[in-house]
Amino acid sequence: MSDRAKAYVPREGETVRDSRRRLNGVYMDTQGGQVYLRPEGGGVEWTVRPEHVAPLADGCGDGEEAEG
Repeated sequence: MSDRAKAYVPREGETVRDSRRRLNGVYMDTQGGQVYLRPEGGGVEWTVRPEHVAPLADGCGDGEEAEG
């Protein structure tokens, strides 16, 4: 059995946390092993590895958005 934690799999349109960039983003899709997120207010998508995607914890919405 692997020691690696299973990556969180969000629903399309769900707001999640990019733990690497410390930003919230809206989940769009997963393709080629990359997760595609976009800023909550709209804008340019960015990619992140699945292990850096986490559900929002209560009170985690700190207003940070990706700038693009």
